Amino acid sequence: MRYFLEFDTSRLPEEEVQVLVCGSGIGGLTCAIVLKELGLSPVLLTRGIGNTYYSQGGIAGAVHPQDSPYAHFLDTLRAGRYLNDEEAVRIMVSEGLLRIADLERWGVDFDKDGGTYSTTTEGGHSYPRVLKVKDYTGREIYTKLLERVRELGVPIISGELQEILGEDSVAGALYWDGSSLKLIRTPALVLATGGAASMFKHTSNPSKVRGDGIGIAFRAGVSIKNPEFVQFHPTVLEGTNLLISEAVRGEGAILVNSKGERFVDELQPRDVVARAIFNVLRSGERVFLDMRPVAERGVRLEERFPTIVSFLRDRGMDPSREPIPVVPAAHYYIGGLEVDTFGRTSMMGLYAVGECACTGVHGANRLASNSLLEGVVFGYRTAYRIYLDLKYLNPSKARFRNSSGGDSDPDLSFEELRNLMWEKVGLERGEDELRKAKHTLESRVRRAFSLKPTRENRQLLDILLVALATVEGALSRRESRGVHYRTDFPHEREIFRRDTLVSPEILDH
Repeated sequence: MRYFLEFDTSRLPEEEVQVLVCGSGIGGLTCAIVLKELGLSPVLLTRGIGNTYYSQGGIAGAVHPQDSPYAHFLDTLRAGRYLNDEEAVRIMVSEGLLRIADLERWGVDFDKDGGTYSTTTEGGHSYPRVLKVKDYTGREIYTKLLERVRELGVPIISGELQEILGEDSVAGALYWDGSSLKLIRTPALVLATGGAASMFKHTSNPSKVRGDGIGIAFRAGVSIKNPEFVQFHPTVLEGTNLLISEAVRGEGAILVNSKGERFVDELQPRDVVARAIFNVLRSGERVFLDMRPVAERGVRLEERFPTIVSFLRDRGMDPSREPIPVVPAAHYYIGGLEVDTFGRTSMMGLYAVGECACTGVHGANRLASNSLLEGVVFGYRTAYRIYLDLKYLNPSKARFRNSSGGDSDPDLSFEELRNLMWEKVGLERGEDELRKAKHTLESRVRRAFSLKPTRENRQLLDILLVALATVEGALSRRESRGVHYRTDFPHEREIFRRDTLVSPEILDH
């Protein structure tokens, strides 16, 4: 392992904790709550609001008697082009019902109609099984789970993870508290740091979610699984990162081109819809989401979608009177750190949950509203696994020292990286574009390892590593499948099951 920041742990302020949870999305918050309810003493490290808060659509679950977890299972496999880990999918759709009950136990108030759940249909679902809270489901879940964390007395530290310490097993972590570097010794560390979709020019992700947590673990020796699968959301407001929920199309909104012509079935899986929009845009036309059919059915848009309507009206647009210009944008990083169904990585004492982890449930394309479900299900299971593993994990008192250095600034900025990924590794990829991206990224990674060891340079290095892994995965998968579309291999194969693993050993080259 090679560390990037210059530090000497013998001179750093330090503390020892039983379990450190890094990240405050649904996976991290769930894990922290369950750890505390099991009688353990977790500490939560967070750098602020992440993707869960901004999730509009909802959380999928077969709560209706007419529905079934098996139907949800089949829909998930179909959307994932049968590359899914079937065991993980079965766990998610069955245990998900229990976790929805837990969310309500922790204070989440899902929409009801006469006492029963008011659910909606989203793309790829065969039944209206998406539970929601208007169009701010993620905000409701985040707020109530954070309140529960505080009620339980879980300490919350504001800061950014910098390094995972340890060789074969976790010894601790370094974090930046806004003014200085600090050390936390712990035998158990949970990464819940979010995905890496923000490394693309057009994205729905907030700026703080950059994928560097995945890069930190990659440098610590954990492989990245299926990184080529990046889901692009079809409808983000043109010129912004505001996602217009798939639930809007589920309620009857349609997509039209500049001539007002409908060109796609809006309820097909996201990869199909996003590429259809991309091809219209590439022809020189614009694409619009027309919500007027929803209003014409008697649905009051400002009541059903208050956040979206408010945002649009603040920008001078009225969705009840005019179509809204939209573009596809990188939304969800399906790949991530390789974990088992209990969140365990290959490094003893290191766990990962949520979007930074790859459980295999999403396969080649995530079914709408399965991400929140995955976070709560596997966040819960990881907490129980940690409870058992702590009997075998011992705190380390080892000292660490690193003296890497340099005096140059990076020759590739984060914005330049985003442009590169959008142009060469976006919705459609080909061999030539991918190889050009790989050549650029390899040279920038080599240079980044020799840069002056500042916090900003370290973060850029970690994002570059995730980008390089994404390109490596895209080159390895010589087929089109789900959200991974190769222009030189445009047809999906009927039978092809293979996960892509990108090992940190690529850094040895």
